Amino acid sequence: MTKLTNAQSETLHELAVKTVKGRKFASQARKLKTECDALVLEIEAIAKEMKGSLSNGEHAVTFKMDKGGGYEMPKWRKYRVEKVIKL
Repeated sequence: MTKLTNAQSETLHELAVKTVKGRKFASQARKLKTECDALVLEIEAIAKEMKGSLSNGEHAVTFKMDKGGGYEMPKWRKYRVEKVIKL
C-alpha cells in the first residue's frame, strides 16, 4: 500500500468518523421507528373511531391508512402518522 499524504489521511479519518456516526444515527432511527409503530398500534382503534385525528391539548396528530402489495406481494395495510402539529 502507498502511504497517504496528511490531507488524504485527514480525509480518511473524517470519512471513518462520519460513517460510524451515520450508522449510529441509522440504528437509533430504526429503534425509534419500532417504538413509534408500537405506540400507533396502541391508539389505532381510538384514531379510527375519531376519523383519523387526535388531539390532547398539546399536540394534534392526523393518521393515514397506507395500502400496498399486489401481483407479486401479498396485499397489506398499515395505519401511520401523517402529520404532527404542536399546539
